[in-house]
Amino acid sequence: MNRKMLMNLAVSGFVLSVATGCSGMGKMADAPSRAAGKPAIATKSASDARVALEAGKASKAVGLAEAAVQGSPRDAGYRALLGQAYLGDGRFASATAALTEAIELGASDGNTVLSLALAQIAQNKNADAVALLTQHRAVVPAPDLGLALALAGDNEGAIYVLSEAARAEGADARTRQNLALAFALSGRWAQARILASQDLSIAKLEGRMAEWSKLAEQPDARMRVASLIGTKARQDAGMPVQLALSNFGAPQMAAAAPAVELASADPAPVADYAPPPPVLADASSAIRSVELPMPTRTADGVVPVTELPQPKPAGEVILADAAPYRAAPRVAGEGRIRPAQQQALELATVLIPKAMGFDAKKPSGWAVQLGAYDSLGIAKEKWGSLKKRNGVLANFPASSHAATVNGRNFYRLTVNGLATRADAASLCNQLKAQGQTCFIRAMGGGEAIQWASKASAMRLASR
Repeated sequence: MNRKMLMNLAVSGFVLSVATGCSGMGKMADAPSRAAGKPAIATKSASDARVALEAGKASKAVGLAEAAVQGSPRDAGYRALLGQAYLGDGRFASATAALTEAIELGASDGNTVLSLALAQIAQNKNADAVALLTQHRAVVPAPDLGLALALAGDNEGAIYVLSEAARAEGADARTRQNLALAFALSGRWAQARILASQDLSIAKLEGRMAEWSKLAEQPDARMRVASLIGTKARQDAGMPVQLALSNFGAPQMAAAAPAVELASADPAPVADYAPPPPVLADASSAIRSVELPMPTRTADGVVPVTELPQPKPAGEVILADAAPYRAAPRVAGEGRIRPAQQQALELATVLIPKAMGFDAKKPSGWAVQLGAYDSLGIAKEKWGSLKKRNGVLANFPASSHAATVNGRNFYRLTVNGLATRADAASLCNQLKAQGQTCFIRAMGGGEAIQWASKASAMRLASR
């Protein structure tokens, strides 16, 4: 993995080191392959592959690592190197195959385990990844272990591991940022924001939250993993068949011993062993024939209708006396407004009327940010789809303004017009309960709004 690329990523993320070779994975496993392969070519190819990975040339490293494995098929270090090259090139299926074989050959270092777990997560094999990380948790660094668990969907396990690591003496900023990202991926945005602000300025914090929001909204597991390790997901046809791990070459089988001729034995007479045939009882006397009377038919062979059995007439139907309906007496306390009705009433009478007075030229108060996008058109389109999916949002004004983060322009999509932090938190909690990612922030009044959408008139259902 390119070191410069890793350093240019956000503070949170994975740090993968390039495999250094076999380093004594097992002489018995390695000896047959070196006898049959080309160890000198394998060593040179592996060295060139590491250089290519350090330079960020993952595609070139793949070809060199494949040559190394072909020259020494049972070298665990070379297979781990090939798996990392596949992972760096965004070929997750091939990476899974190569790294699994490397572990079978004896590679048990944390970098190989972490790389295999990331490749499995990218293929939605989350259960396999969690089991692998749990089995080798002693060799994987806690910051990487916790973030990998969060990506695999084990949010509680991830937060536990990263919380312990963040409390340890000498914990660095990357550990805290990974913990903040784990909170974000689990939907706890308030805790994520507070924790991330310990190591970031306000300007960088906004950019970081926008990146995490975009990551959390990404449904494609391949894109999630690729963005965190700094690569691009590719179509993967799988590892070449000739590189697949096989045990030893076709062994030379010893000549089979001549067949031993057994003395023939006279077979015993069949009559001595075969059981006598079963004796069937004579059932003719047990069967009794019954003659049924045949109906009389006409000359045309038709049975007259009068001879068919007729149903018995139904008895008198007795109807129950129907007493006039009387309304049940009202129970004391039944007329109280339920919590859901109270929440809807507060939304209609307090929050929305305040929001409809929002001034786009002088934005103030609190806002609920729904996301940050690459263009204003995407933000508008996203607002339209969110309004259709969530009826509450249509009752509030929305706006978008540009923000520059690390040299890139993002367009924030916010719901505005909330007077207090409590109002904004209440709305955001309602949206999170419906599966919508959001977090709150204060409008400083200096935002240059490029686009604003007015609130729709709220309609209350008739009672």
